[in-house]
Amino acid sequence: MSIISDSITLYTREMLIFKANLRANVMRSLIFPLVLILFFGNIGSSITNAPVAVVNYANNLQSFSFINEMQNGGTVQVSTVTDENTALSELQSGTVQLVVLILPNFPSTNPSSPGVEVYYSNVEITLVDEVLPVIEQDAESFGSSVGQQTNSLTVKPSSTGEVITTSLYGTSGSYRSFLVGGIVPMVVIFSALFGGGMTLISDRQLGNLKAFIITPVSKNSIVISRIMAGATQGLLAAYIALAIGMLFGVTIAMGLLGLAYISLVAVLVSAIFSSIAIMIASRIKKVDVYAIFSQAVGLPLWFISGGIIPIQSLPSWLVPLATVDPLTYATAVSRAAILQGFIPLSTFAFDVGVLLITAIAFMLLAFRVFKNAPII
Repeated sequence: MSIISDSITLYTREMLIFKANLRANVMRSLIFPLVLILFFGNIGSSITNAPVAVVNYANNLQSFSFINEMQNGGTVQVSTVTDENTALSELQSGTVQLVVLILPNFPSTNPSSPGVEVYYSNVEITLVDEVLPVIEQDAESFGSSVGQQTNSLTVKPSSTGEVITTSLYGTSGSYRSFLVGGIVPMVVIFSALFGGGMTLISDRQLGNLKAFIITPVSKNSIVISRIMAGATQGLLAAYIALAIGMLFGVTIAMGLLGLAYISLVAVLVSAIFSSIAIMIASRIKKVDVYAIFSQAVGLPLWFISGGIIPIQSLPSWLVPLATVDPLTYATAVSRAAILQGFIPLSTFAFDVGVLLITAIAFMLLAFRVFKNAPII
């Protein structure tokens, strides 16, 4: 038999094993995202001391009182900037999360001009969701009504004393959407790690692996079949996580194209971590030891990828590690598809390219490690 036919046969066997334990496998994919959304989705936006740049063009008593009012609750940490261009540059560089322009006629009573303009970036959506309502409420207390949000950088006043909010990146979102974008790669990781690795150890313990080796079946077919099974299980886990997110109001801003992007990322991440699972399981004979090792690999990589908090919020010494973590690029694609509704082709190609190269490298390494692994 050829490697392809052998791989398909063994893949079918892997999926039958998965089907026999379908309830446990599906429950694992359900519980992880459900717990994370319920827990972190509710507390993740509790922000304090969010950096906000304020440009006070009014320089009157009311404007200074407005600035003090914004800081009273501890949500906002104001830094005063002299001009709008400097403030927007800080926003684009990530130094601040919002820019508040207090216009010269604040508080405005003229229906043709606004009193306050607010610019923000959805790159830091975890902060925006908490900070915007504080600014809007404080503006209302000074007689400025809250206007409609727009995604255009050209802001036009529309009513008296209006606060005009402008998103520099992407569409409006929520922390739950941000979180689901990070949860999808996480469930894919653990589906891949708990899938192929566990069955490989079980096959060794039951003597099935030795039986495979003494047949004409190629060792490469055993590896390929488990990677294929891992990709299938990872894809299913990703869809389950997305479905749970949608129950909590999360939507995929890019629609079906975004779903296709997420699916591609899920397959590549599954290939990477199925290969890692095979390498670990090739050298470990006990399931409990394997479980510890696999979690020690998966959890740190997911955490530093920005899965639960923005990379900019990580300790400075972790940021360089995030740049070499393939999950960082998987999370970026998944999150952009859900939050922004648009991914530049060059950015998408780079992120997927990193994942593809990593997947190929780990698959080749898995072939080599498994080939030289002890059978018993």
